[in-house]
Amino acid sequence: MEKASRAGILIVSEIRQALNEKLGRTTAIGKTYNLLHRHGWRKLAPDKQHPKADVQAQDDWKKNFLMSCETSNKLGKGQAVAISD
Repeated sequence: MEKASRAGILIVSEIRQALNEKLGRTTAIGKTYNLLHRHGWRKLAPDKQHPKADVQAQDDWKKNFLMSCETSNKLGKGQAVAISD
């Protein structure tokens, strides 16, 4: 934890390994995250991106998603059907 206090960055796998050594048994990764959460540590940086991720394609999808929904509704998909008694 001294390393994290100086650098401000936590590596959960290292903390889990140290926790396992201190306790003398294996713990679940969720327990480590819960421990960090209780002590005020939280994740601020996003996960790494997949090496094959296409950022341009993702941006295009975000821009055109609502248009594709509107087109879908015009074609009759996703419309609510009223049921009368």
